[in-house]
Amino acid sequence: MFKKGIVFIFALLTVQVAASAQDEYYFRDQGKLNAEIPTPESFFGFRIGTELVRYDKVVEYFKLLDQKSDRVSLQVFGKSWENREQIKLFVTSPENQKNLEDIRKEHLKLVDPNASVDIKSQKVIVELAYNVHGGEIAGTDASVLVAYYLVASQDPDIERRLNEAVVLIEPSQNPDGRERAANYINGFHSWPPVSDPADAEHGSGFTPHRGNHFWNDLNRDWLPLTQIESRNRVAFYHKWYPNVYLDYHEMGGGSTYYFEPSPLTSWSNILPPGTYDVLNNILAKYFSASLNKIGSLFYTKENFTNLSPIYGSTYPDYQGGAGTTLEIGSTSGVQLETPAGIRTFSKNLRDNFLTSIAAVRAATDERSVFLNHQKEFFKSALTQAEKLGTKYIVFGSKEDKSINNVLIDNLLQHQIQVYELTSSFSQDGKKFEPGSAYVIPLKQPQFRVLQSIFEENETNRFTDSTTFYDISAWSTIHGYGVPFAKVKSVLKEGKQIKEVPALSGSVSARSELAYAFDYYDYLSPKALYYLQQRGVKARVAQRPFTTKTSAGNKSFAAGAIVVPVAYQEISSDELFKVLTEAAKLANITVHAISDGFSVAGIDLGSNNIRVLKKPSVAVIAAGNWTSVGELSALLGNTHGIPLTKISSTSLERVDFSRYTAIILGSGQLAPEVSKRLTDWVDNGGTLVALSGAAQWASSLTPAAGGGESRGNQNGAPVSPTAAEPQGPAARANQASSANAAGRNSGQRGAAESTTTTRNVVGRASQAETPAAPVATQRGGQSGSRLNGVIVRGELNLAHPLSYGFTSKEFYTLKNSVTGLTASSPANVLLKTTAAELVNGFATAKALSEVKDKAVIVSNSRGRGSVVIFGESPTFRGYWLAPGRILTNAIFFGGGSTAGRGFASEAEASEAEEHQH
Repeated sequence: MFKKGIVFIFALLTVQVAASAQDEYYFRDQGKLNAEIPTPESFFGFRIGTELVRYDKVVEYFKLLDQKSDRVSLQVFGKSWENREQIKLFVTSPENQKNLEDIRKEHLKLVDPNASVDIKSQKVIVELAYNVHGGEIAGTDASVLVAYYLVASQDPDIERRLNEAVVLIEPSQNPDGRERAANYINGFHSWPPVSDPADAEHGSGFTPHRGNHFWNDLNRDWLPLTQIESRNRVAFYHKWYPNVYLDYHEMGGGSTYYFEPSPLTSWSNILPPGTYDVLNNILAKYFSASLNKIGSLFYTKENFTNLSPIYGSTYPDYQGGAGTTLEIGSTSGVQLETPAGIRTFSKNLRDNFLTSIAAVRAATDERSVFLNHQKEFFKSALTQAEKLGTKYIVFGSKEDKSINNVLIDNLLQHQIQVYELTSSFSQDGKKFEPGSAYVIPLKQPQFRVLQSIFEENETNRFTDSTTFYDISAWSTIHGYGVPFAKVKSVLKEGKQIKEVPALSGSVSARSELAYAFDYYDYLSPKALYYLQQRGVKARVAQRPFTTKTSAGNKSFAAGAIVVPVAYQEISSDELFKVLTEAAKLANITVHAISDGFSVAGIDLGSNNIRVLKKPSVAVIAAGNWTSVGELSALLGNTHGIPLTKISSTSLERVDFSRYTAIILGSGQLAPEVSKRLTDWVDNGGTLVALSGAAQWASSLTPAAGGGESRGNQNGAPVSPTAAEPQGPAARANQASSANAAGRNSGQRGAAESTTTTRNVVGRASQAETPAAPVATQRGGQSGSRLNGVIVRGELNLAHPLSYGFTSKEFYTLKNSVTGLTASSPANVLLKTTAAELVNGFATAKALSEVKDKAVIVSNSRGRGSVVIFGESPTFRGYWLAPGRILTNAIFFGGGSTAGRGFASEAEASEAEEHQH
């Protein structure tokens, strides 16, 4: 007993000494702390900063604080893809905790331009958001220190500020990515710590730490909202509208500490200047004072673009708040050797802790400034909208109501007001009908986000030359493939849409002959795969036909799916049941055909209605995991199609013959694998090559006019050369899997890059103002480089891979001026048209090189085909229209164009008319 008592006392003293040292390091000069509040060290069992805290334990600790203190309440606002709780810890005075809902409702009056608000009675809302990129580790651990201090502090000054503010703490915006990083780094951590950058602790795992479950960059998902974590977060954001929003990141280990204000050239013209030159400067003053006290170096105003609402620190700017980026040099572990000396994780945590507390001080000291800014922000949005020539936006597809709903869902999540169209409307050759089209007035409180979604260059967004590392065109409407028009006249608004319209699918009647459904709907591939998964033999009509159905004569375009009752391995009763399930699953109408002798066009027994093979799809994951995640989300989550993810290290033992389609994102394959893949295509496989593999895939078929193959003699791939720019998406994806210790997080415009290739934004020389803005390239960038611009394209409606499309009008997001090679003009599926930017920023040289370039081609080889995408068909999960071409390639292969290339104007008009 005596020995046990000695051990217990020794252990207790050890914990107390450690806690005391911890308090001295992190909380020096921060006042007395409440001993009844559990310290992080006593809960986690180690000194914070000596290893990484697990996310699930952080959630436990925050729930414990909720139990122990009347200053705290915890809210679970969603769950991640991997089912981890997304939480916000509310820290405020006990009195405020009793009245949180009243405080929230009163605060919401600030976003209503017509509401009367008493600013003096308002509480300022401060949100501290950490760790949106999984491998940027100093956020979550710092959040533990911040939460503990705000709860335990007995400093009267802190108590006063908590009475004036509500502080929201989100320990990780990316729970899945955080846990992936923590498990990896802790798994290689050793004692004493190894600071050598070559040590495995400072590297990356099999997949990159940066993204979420689908390796999506959540910091670029605030506007598209493709990920569940983002949708949950934005829904919660609009319940509180923080006045100050801190977004914590990391950059290269040799860097110091960055916070805003950002460079003048990165300011958005659509936002009030006070967002930048008043609010950001208030915060900077407090940040700098807190870091000066401990001798931490920092810098401002040199880099990081501050324009787009796709980012976590910029979206709040579009909501009347002050969103701000904070970047600290990464350790990617407990400590790291840098050219400036040893950087420690604990020092990073202390810097982040101090700036977090500084934000609370700034927000409370300047409470009226932040609150008044938000109130005026939404009033000025109405005034700004009135100055534009456009009064309304009309959108909607008559044929594809599912894609309408996808867009409506996004608009409603951003609190944008949408109304029904009350009468038929036509503009620019586009026809909009009630029941399938909608009206959006520009004059509304969320005008600035609305303008960003539908943004085009007629607003001349930029007034100065700027270099972009990330995409410069962030409007999302062009990626949906939904017809829209900007209307200058007055339109009558119908009923306001409060929720996504309900859709229902059905089978029109029973048939003992056949069924058919149009392939227009965005979810048609979901219905088709469901049928095949249930054992139904489906066919595709390669030519149009008109036939008798239970509801009268019905015309079907090429691409319609036909399901005969004969030749099935299931009964007609079971077939009807499965068709009904598929129709409801995809919200489509399946028509019962009553006569095999068509009224017009091909008959049901035609060889031009060919049997489809159930697809079996694999992707070769050769480094670009972001692209793999996008493909997995599209095929699996949207359409229910399993995607086999094959590591490039296991290709030698994979049997390609089990797959009907293989997606390749990189051309870097071993010669033996390359040959087997080529043989697989010759035997009937469909190879879908994305931009990183475009050069090698083009070498599999002769160039137009009998040009030479660009592959080498043994069939090995040709790696991309410096002469072929890879675009920001490819660069970002490549960088995301690299050693985080030597990378920039690239918030607000830069992806993870080395510190020597950071997103440097600076004032450029004045240039004449063309119709489309022209950027001055800096940082060694080529004048031919494109930074994610949107240009017009033309879709070849005569091509089988355009099944389901009704118009040749198409928008493509271009990251490179390089075009693709097709074995015949007939095999060019999508090409750019005029050298005119729809949205974005590019040099005049780059624009001149973009015209008439093939973007998607489909070349035949042996019994198979090679479909090549020069740009990502799934860019960040929101560029949806090319994704339909991708699924067409998976279901239909390369198809046959019967020698036809791009249709003449007359032929194109005829094709479009028939499609409608």
